[in-house]
Amino acid sequence: MALKNVATYTASRRRFVLLADSDARNLLYTYTLLKRFGYSVWTARTAAEALEIAAVVTPVLIVTAQHLDNITGLELIRKLKRMNAALTAPLIVLTRETDPVNERACLAAGAIVCLPAPASVEDLYRVVQVAIEPFPRMNIRINTRLDVAINNRPVDCGEGACARALSEHGAYVRIRNPYPLNTRLPLRIHLADSALSVDAQVIYTRQAGNEQKNHPGMGLQFVRISWQDQTRIRTFIKNEITKDIRPIPPAQI
Repeated sequence: MALKNVATYTASRRRFVLLADSDARNLLYTYTLLKRFGYSVWTARTAAEALEIAAVVTPVLIVTAQHLDNITGLELIRKLKRMNAALTAPLIVLTRETDPVNERACLAAGAIVCLPAPASVEDLYRVVQVAIEPFPRMNIRINTRLDVAINNRPVDCGEGACARALSEHGAYVRIRNPYPLNTRLPLRIHLADSALSVDAQVIYTRQAGNEQKNHPGMGLQFVRISWQDQTRIRTFIKNEITKDIRPIPPAQI
């Protein structure tokens, strides 16, 4: 990714992930996952590009393949630290073969974890959450648009699609007049071509504000949900995250 707009970009969005991988297919796969997790991502095909980006702006996380063009991820870690001794971004190394010796060396050099490449959706999400989020989530949460009914009445929020975030354990529902905190509600959520029913409790609310993006709504925690419906949510989320992309089988890397 070109650097000409880095300064402007980081002035408005200061948290970003630096992703380095010389394999174009795996780079695209990991990049797409990180973007769909909600992160801003800068990509590098070579170690030189990664160093150039890191010299201009400071990433909150660095994800690198075990091998880049003509150096290893371990050598990249060392170069990054020599270039900026104050660099504190956690480092994740994507390994393409089982190599305990190299893995121990990467960890000793400062990597927080080595993940098999291509990384699974769940493993990558959890590792990134633990690495950089103050309150890490163990289950994937996605932004979405889903029809919702509360007390068997469809929610009218002007656009029809009112569930704006979804995880296995809860949802954020956009609604003009949020229910009071701790209210327990029967909720029906339409997933793709089917629907599921849960009981949810209001754990926070957001009132309408002056800013255009500050839409009123409420955060809901599922307090009764069948394991079948929880599995359906998990499958739906994974399908949304991996839509239009496929991991590269390890044997082809």
